[in-house]
Amino acid sequence: MAGTTDDPFGAYTEEAEFFDELPHGDLDEYLRPFEAGLLMAAGRMLAVCAYRDAAHYSDRPFDRGEKDAAATVLNLLPETCDDQGHTFRRDVAHAFWDLADDLAAGQAPLPRCQAESWALTVMLDAAPRMCAANDEELTALGVPVPSGTNESSYRTPYFEEEALAFVIEDAKNTIPEATPPASTEKDADGADGAGAVAEPDGGWDDAPAYWFSPYSITRPRDVERGHPDWADTPDQSPSPSGLPSTDRAVHLLGLGDDFDPWQAADSDVLRPRLRTMADILTPLAARLLTVAAEMVAERGWHDLLAHGDRVFARPDDEDDAWELEESFLLQLPPLCDGQSAAWRLAMVRAVQNLADDLRSGRAPLPTCTAEELAFHLILSEAQAVLEYLDDNDGYAQTVGLPTGDRFTVRHRTFDHWREAFLQDEDVLFHYDQALATIAADPDHPASQQAGTGDLRPRAWFAPFGNIRPRAPRPLTDQDRARLADADPDIFFDSTPALAEAPLPSAEADTSTVLPDGLRDEFEHFTGLAQRRFFDEPCAIAMAASLDRLLTLLFDTDTVVPFHIWPLNPRASAVKTGLLLVDPDFCLQGYTRTWRLSADRTDREARQWAVALLEDCAKYILANHGHTAMDRLRGGPPAPPLDPQLYDVLPARLRELARDLTAAGLLRHRNRHLGMSGAQLAEEAILPEPLVTAWLDGTPVTPSQLLRCAPALQLSEDVLLEALDGKRDTAYWPLPDPPPDQQGHPE
Repeated sequence: MAGTTDDPFGAYTEEAEFFDELPHGDLDEYLRPFEAGLLMAAGRMLAVCAYRDAAHYSDRPFDRGEKDAAATVLNLLPETCDDQGHTFRRDVAHAFWDLADDLAAGQAPLPRCQAESWALTVMLDAAPRMCAANDEELTALGVPVPSGTNESSYRTPYFEEEALAFVIEDAKNTIPEATPPASTEKDADGADGAGAVAEPDGGWDDAPAYWFSPYSITRPRDVERGHPDWADTPDQSPSPSGLPSTDRAVHLLGLGDDFDPWQAADSDVLRPRLRTMADILTPLAARLLTVAAEMVAERGWHDLLAHGDRVFARPDDEDDAWELEESFLLQLPPLCDGQSAAWRLAMVRAVQNLADDLRSGRAPLPTCTAEELAFHLILSEAQAVLEYLDDNDGYAQTVGLPTGDRFTVRHRTFDHWREAFLQDEDVLFHYDQALATIAADPDHPASQQAGTGDLRPRAWFAPFGNIRPRAPRPLTDQDRARLADADPDIFFDSTPALAEAPLPSAEADTSTVLPDGLRDEFEHFTGLAQRRFFDEPCAIAMAASLDRLLTLLFDTDTVVPFHIWPLNPRASAVKTGLLLVDPDFCLQGYTRTWRLSADRTDREARQWAVALLEDCAKYILANHGHTAMDRLRGGPPAPPLDPQLYDVLPARLRELARDLTAAGLLRHRNRHLGMSGAQLAEEAILPEPLVTAWLDGTPVTPSQLLRCAPALQLSEDVLLEALDGKRDTAYWPLPDPPPDQQGHPE
């Protein structure tokens, strides 16, 4: 291919004609001007850092474990290059500079050697991060920054399939060392007798000795071109040739930074569509969204403290709504008008969660439906802020943002933000009269077919299954002060009174002290009794747990269940020993024979387990010292039982019989989230002693308990089912029996 000055691919030689599917034609078919500029900027910055590394390390071997080594371009090189000297490292830096020069001159960045192929790959990876530079920095680097504010005229940078066409995989085979010498001899078929050249260990890619051998498909660069004037002093101040400082370049390139802005994305569903954060949300755009989020949250706090638990009075006529134009509650769907103060507090905190993401440099990925709607509110507010910025320069100083002209189109890509950060927009069905009925009914056939899930406000705070849920954040001192100063009369009728009202009493005598480990073993046994399938591992685990339960219930050395019941060796298990039960996992009680089984609700499991323990306890009391096992052992008679057991055992059983399904769910969820009872009480806007009493098993009022749902990150239905004695294993898992390593009964 003949090279001309007007041809961006003029660096190709005639030998390139023998390669299929080489890039050719117009450069903008592969890189639009803005993308080419970002790629050029990435090359410039990588060159600055690479020259710095060459000056710092000189001929010294590169140690990847050395402090700050990760923040170098040398760390990006293959390990086979670690022992290369100063000259090699400067030439690598020059490779970045040469490719950037090509782009600056309107030429295609065609690698001329393996070092440049590697450099171009690194540049393509780094180019999207250049979107984190401000418009002034990019302009100084020669990047044609998109102007205007029309989002439809802008496409976010894309550096994958098309741009990768410049990296020719087989070009490495055209270097002189890989080309077999010409031979005058012919083989039997009349072909040249020269064979293929064997590749070095690791291939031509990782062999530093051949990295600067020129490809024959491109014209080699001018050997007299030399390094940039500043190459020996890249850290000089002011920065060379208007380039950013090395510190700024390292920051923009993200060298050594293992921070993942997409850390909340925890599934293959989300990961493939996520790229560098900066090419989706620039730092200036993040500032805009942060300011908008703070405004939305502040209005949310105002409405929370003004309305509390009272039903929000929505105007019947839109013309009368102008007085509430700034209302947070008015922006929510009408279905939310009757939600509690605790729900409203959680909704405001959903906005604040996204604001925290933005301030921390994380992607504002909503983790639940509440945060999805919060993100929509933030975007709507951000658009309003931009309109004010465009029309009023004085407004910019008020909100702490640049003037509107600084927000060029790449900082206004609202549609792209919706696509990148939201999984869907189903929650907006609530604003459409034709779809609101469907959105309010998860069992509606249309909801089932569309797979929208439960879009009712009662389920808005349950985390999505394909994203990491948030760790709970305690209220700030400012938040506590706001709630403390609020008018108590606007909150839930019983809430202020509960602070001084006597707490409800437990269903049993909570002064009964259970032996250590008895409650935990009982919870373990009842958990096994709720498993969906009663397989052999479950049965063996229940039998072993029952033995421990009876031992702990009596809490005396004179009672050993193995000495009371005859043991059937056919029910033994390796590493488990002989079991109390027979081969059918049955156990003889005082009044009946009990067969171990499962598939119960939590309440049913507790009632069944207590009845089983009571009947077995009676059997022990009636047969102590008189069983066939006692006669077989011989020796002195068994010591008599402590008479106090006849009073202690019923009290212990009454304590175990308390309905603790709701309390168990609350305790487990608190532990799972790392929340204290005090934190749960704060977020539910309830007195701490009341929540503490619930955790101890006192009766629960449903309307009060539901206030805890948002803080516990679950649907209100889960709490209501707990009050009915049903255990949602998605939030309170059942215990797992030991694996089958214990073997099978003989």
